[in-house]
Amino acid sequence: MSIRHSHSALPRRTFLKGAGITLALPWLDAMSVRADSVTTAGSIATKETPRRAVFCFFGLGINGRDFTPPDTGRDYKATPILKPLESLRRDFTVVSGLKLTHSGGHVGDRTFLTGTNTRSAGAKLRVSCDQELAAAIGRQTRFPSLTLGIKRGTGFGGFYDQTLSWSPSGTPIPSENRPHVLFDQLFRKETADTLDAREAEFIRRASVLDSLREEARRLNGNLGADDRRKLDEYLTGIRDLERRMQDEKDWLRKPKPNVESLEFGKEQSLDPDKKGLEYRRYQRLMYDVIALALQTDSTRVVSYLARMDGQDGTGAWRDRGNPYNYHEMTHHGEDPDKLKWFTQADIWYMEDWAYFLGKLKSIKEGNGTLLDHTLVAYGSSGGSINAHHNHHLPTMLAGGSRLGIKHQGHIVKEDVRLGNLWSTIFDRMQVPLPKNFQGGETDGIIKELV
Repeated sequence: MSIRHSHSALPRRTFLKGAGITLALPWLDAMSVRADSVTTAGSIATKETPRRAVFCFFGLGINGRDFTPPDTGRDYKATPILKPLESLRRDFTVVSGLKLTHSGGHVGDRTFLTGTNTRSAGAKLRVSCDQELAAAIGRQTRFPSLTLGIKRGTGFGGFYDQTLSWSPSGTPIPSENRPHVLFDQLFRKETADTLDAREAEFIRRASVLDSLREEARRLNGNLGADDRRKLDEYLTGIRDLERRMQDEKDWLRKPKPNVESLEFGKEQSLDPDKKGLEYRRYQRLMYDVIALALQTDSTRVVSYLARMDGQDGTGAWRDRGNPYNYHEMTHHGEDPDKLKWFTQADIWYMEDWAYFLGKLKSIKEGNGTLLDHTLVAYGSSGGSINAHHNHHLPTMLAGGSRLGIKHQGHIVKEDVRLGNLWSTIFDRMQVPLPKNFQGGETDGIIKELV
C-alpha cells in the first residue's frame, strides 16, 4: 500500500485512536519547523519547536583549579574536570568570573534563582526565575515546571534548602528526588477510578480555598496597613494555587504520552533519603527521566538541586574509595590528598553531566536535536568554597544553538552578576523580563552568547 504525503503539518499533540485506546505520538518531523505549521498544547505560535530551559545547581562549588581553562575561546585547553565533555565541546560555553551577590559560598541555594538576600532577617521571600518562566509559558504543557532535588521536600526551616524553586507568593516548592516516582507522575496512565477521585479532590480543595478567601476578606476591614499588605500576599498565594489547580484539572482527562518504561531495578537504592543509594545509577536515571519529560513536551522548565550546599546528599563517591564528604574536600586547606579526591570526585560528577547532555543531543527534534532546542545551565553558589567566595562561580551554559546561542568555548565575565545569565536565557526563550527581575541583581545579557 502506498503512503500519501500531505503538505500540512500534524498537530504537535496528535493521537492514534482505535480499539478503545488512545496513544500519543512521539515527536515527528511533520510536527517540526520543517512542516508547514506546528500546533502544541496551548497557544505557542506555529512553525516553532518548543523552547526549554533547565537550571541545575551543584552546591559547594567545584575544584576551580582543575575546572577553569587557562585560556579563552573555542580552542581552550581542556582541564581535567572538563575532559569528560570533550565530545560536546561545541555545545557549551564555560562562563568564568560570574558572582552571586548574596551568597557566602554556602547557603546560596535560595539566592541562586531568586537573586535576593532572602535569608536575612525580615527579608521578603520572592519568586525564582524558573517559576517566572513557568508563569509565562508553563500553561502550554501538562506540568508548567518540574522541581527536582537530591533531597525530597523543601528543607525550609533548616539551614540548607532542598529546592531551588519559589512560587510568586514566596513559598518554597517541594522537590521530588526519586526517578521512578517522577516517571510515574509524568507517564502513568490514569484509571477511571483515579480520575474520578482526583476530580472529587479538586472540588474539595476549591471549597477549602473559597472558605479561606472569604474569611480573609472578612478580616480585611479590621486590619492596619501592614497587616492588609500581608493579607494581600496571602490572597495572592491563594489565587496562584487556584490557577495551578485549574491548570491541573484542565489537563486531567488528556492522555499522557506513551513511552517505553525505564528499567529502575531496586527502587530503594534510587531514593537518596534512604540508605543504600546507588548514586551513579540514580543520577543517570534522573537525567533519563528529565530528558523524557522534555522530549514528550510534558514540561519546558526544570529546576534541579543536584547537590546540596551542606553535606551534598550524593555520598560524594564514597563507594569508590573517596574518604571525604564533599564539604570536607572544599575546605581542603591545601591538603594534597583532599585536593586529589576533590578533582576526582568532580570528574565523576562531570561524567554524569556529559551523559545528560549527550542524551539530549542524541534525540533528534525538528531541524536539530533536543539539546539544540534546550538551554541547560550548570552552576553553583560559590567559587572557592575554601575561602567562602561568592565570585568566580563554576558556570556553564549548554545547548540552545537553534535558539540563537553562539557557543564560545570559554569566556570570562569578571564581576558580572549570575542574573545576567538568567536574563540571557529569558532573552533566548523570548520571554520578557518580569518586573524587579532577580531583585535587581542583573543589568543586561551576556552578549557574547547571542
